[in-house]
Amino acid sequence: MRRYLLWGFFLSISYISSISAQDTLSTHVNYDLSTEMAVGTGDFTAYQLVSNRHHVLATRPNTGYVRGAIEAEHSLSKYFTLTGGADIIASVHADHKVYLQQLYASLEYYKFFFEVGVRENDAILRNTQLSSGTFAKGTNAKPIPQVRIGTRDFWTVPYTNGWLQIHFEGGYGKFLDSQYRKDVYNDHTDVNYKYATGIWYHQKHFYFRTNPEKLFYVTAGIEHVAQFAGNKYGMENGQYVEKEHPVKMKDFFDIFLPFGDKNYFENGAMEDWVYGNHLGSMTIQLSWNINRDHMVQAYLEDPFEDGSGMRKGNGGDGLWGVEYVNRATGRQWVRGAVIEYFQTTNQGGPLHYDRGDYPDPIRSQITDKVVGNDEYYNHTYYGSYAHYGMTPGNPLITSPIYNMDGFNMYRDNRVKAWHAALNGELTDHISYLVKGSYREGMGTYNKPIYPKHHSFDAMLQGTYTKGPWQMSAAWAFDKGNIYGDCSTFNLKINYHGKIL
Repeated sequence: MRRYLLWGFFLSISYISSISAQDTLSTHVNYDLSTEMAVGTGDFTAYQLVSNRHHVLATRPNTGYVRGAIEAEHSLSKYFTLTGGADIIASVHADHKVYLQQLYASLEYYKFFFEVGVRENDAILRNTQLSSGTFAKGTNAKPIPQVRIGTRDFWTVPYTNGWLQIHFEGGYGKFLDSQYRKDVYNDHTDVNYKYATGIWYHQKHFYFRTNPEKLFYVTAGIEHVAQFAGNKYGMENGQYVEKEHPVKMKDFFDIFLPFGDKNYFENGAMEDWVYGNHLGSMTIQLSWNINRDHMVQAYLEDPFEDGSGMRKGNGGDGLWGVEYVNRATGRQWVRGAVIEYFQTTNQGGPLHYDRGDYPDPIRSQITDKVVGNDEYYNHTYYGSYAHYGMTPGNPLITSPIYNMDGFNMYRDNRVKAWHAALNGELTDHISYLVKGSYREGMGTYNKPIYPKHHSFDAMLQGTYTKGPWQMSAAWAFDKGNIYGDCSTFNLKINYHGKIL
């Protein structure tokens, strides 16, 4: 895979070079050069500096990197645009030394796109800078290479007089962390009992909203992600077992909706009762345009790992939030603010007793059904929904990379948390960002933690922007027994340039 990425990097540079020689009125080439360092005390870089940043800054303390990115955009016609980009990072005191963070090519028609490669993408509905994150398709882990198709923004459905807009996307890809998963397992066999490699990835979302120009408008929809195929290794009933699921064309259809193999017991594949690891969220959001410059919106993101979550059988689980948006031009003391409550303690209840988990004749004798213990982000076959140890979802559920003993699954997925954030501009060149989170962790239903773990994590950041230069300084800290007591000072310098 690394070889293919390197070839892709050189091909993208060749592409950028070739279009640079074409009509400069229809071609734009930009580049970014940046460096960042984080120094301090504690076992980790402070949580708020790392979370929801595509795992660019390492979780290890006293780390840093230099980064170079280039992007080219070429207009093929009035409606068609071709875009390509490459982004490389060299880090110190990190799990990855030199690697490609992004490498992609995209063909766009109006608001629709077809894209191949690995690319950092923002959350669809949440404010990436202020929000605590999203449950399924978040911005916390390194991006996963995919083939994707969808809309860049909300698209107004014709003949609805502007009252209906939709935003959709779907894609297939593959996790790149097979060697990482194997190494973590082999280095910590005293606590780990399984791992998976060669995992494939599917994601999609569909949102609709009413006319956003009206006084009130509603946004609702669903996100769905899944892990499928791949190989599982580990201990079962005291024996080391290897199970291989090479991907087949049929799998790409089977994974689209969570159906399974009715003969899974005969095939010795309990994991195929429902094929793959499925999770996601359903969102409802109400927005109020106070006037042309100010908006307030309230939202609920309801997580699911199976049908109990989709039936809202998970109690108060979800991300409950209120956001204020200031769209006025010029300097604004408060540009945006977010207050969120995040809960994952219910998970459908502590028990799971489903007739589908047993073969006949036992199955036909079971009349009761209790569907719970959803084990958010953990899975029987794949171990964990993680990429290089980081959750691609909401980081308030502590990622496996933070397990000091090397355990490769989520130990603490039943949490209650409050999160708040605020940003704005102090002068024409100086902006600020303040955010903090407090959480309580109760472990899992299978292995509860008592007394509860807790952590308060906060950050204060100031950014100076002058022309193509941007410099930021921040201080962040963690206080509690989830990450320990960490204090980190952070400095980042970025230069944005244009070739064409």
